[in-house]
Amino acid sequence: MKFLAAFIICMCALTGVTGCGSGTSAQERSNSIYYWRTTFTLSDEERNFIERHDIGKIYMRFFDVGCATVSKPGQEVVPEATIRFIDSVPQGIEVVPTIYITNYAMYDMRMHEREYAEKIVKRVNAICNRNGIKYRELQLDCDWNKGTRSHFFKLCEAVKQCLDSTQSVSSTIRLHQLTQSPPPVDRGVLMVYNTGNLMEMTTENSIFSKKDIEPYLADGRLADYALPLDVAYPAYGWSVVFYPNEGKYRFDRLMRRTDFTQYPEMKCVAQNMYEATSSVVFSAAGDVHDYVTEGHKVKVERPDADEIIDIKAMIDRLLGGKPHANIIYHLDEEQLKHYTDNEISDIYTRR
Repeated sequence: MKFLAAFIICMCALTGVTGCGSGTSAQERSNSIYYWRTTFTLSDEERNFIERHDIGKIYMRFFDVGCATVSKPGQEVVPEATIRFIDSVPQGIEVVPTIYITNYAMYDMRMHEREYAEKIVKRVNAICNRNGIKYRELQLDCDWNKGTRSHFFKLCEAVKQCLDSTQSVSSTIRLHQLTQSPPPVDRGVLMVYNTGNLMEMTTENSIFSKKDIEPYLADGRLADYALPLDVAYPAYGWSVVFYPNEGKYRFDRLMRRTDFTQYPEMKCVAQNMYEATSSVVFSAAGDVHDYVTEGHKVKVERPDADEIIDIKAMIDRLLGGKPHANIIYHLDEEQLKHYTDNEISDIYTRR
């Protein structure tokens, strides 16, 4: 489940240059993208992508906050998968440290939100100082629910108190969270992906599906949402592995590999669906997740650019004249190569 949480997750922009006041916004000057890997290194193509698409801001996952496998009193909540920098951040790029917090960890933080806020900000500052990064915005990413909402809101308030007056706090907002009051942050990023039931093999596309998204946009909740929002759209794919059990197929795990054309053991049994006729290991590098067992089925999911642009047009209309940025998740050459430059530009275009 830790692999699943780290992989899925899975994001905001300042309204002004030095805070949340008026002025020319950063998102009006350049585009934004998420970076969701544990090592910061850029290929030549990724650097070219940044330049071609006028990327000026990267929402960079710095670390996760999860629950310790074996905990001691006072150490139930721990940082995980901290980013390591091999390359430096390109000159002129604004970095937004982004912290993913599991719901389990959020529940275990109850009554100690201020303490953990201080730890989060201290860790972010240490990473930034080591790597010559100055930040104006810190983003918290948590799929909070009714049980953890009040604790997450307290954490947001406490993190804001730990920052200086030139820094702001943003939060990701899931579609289902639009029905709730917004968290006490300066700005939100609406995550328009991971919208379907990943665990069900019959789900058409768990990453992005128009029929899953439209109900959240049909009742006016987005237009009336009481928090400035930017919007994040997906430009990635994955494979969902299912195993046979008692006459049904049950969710096993996610796999990064999405191309099985070179493997005769992977029989195409339906559109974007494969069945392993024998066990196969795909990666010579020894990735423990890059294999399937005979009888397993693999569903390849990748959002269609036209469908993304259709939903984007709907969201743009609902937001009306509210200034907002369109953000892409995420910066990865192997994922972005499935989308043309024109498609990426259409996603970024603000109308």
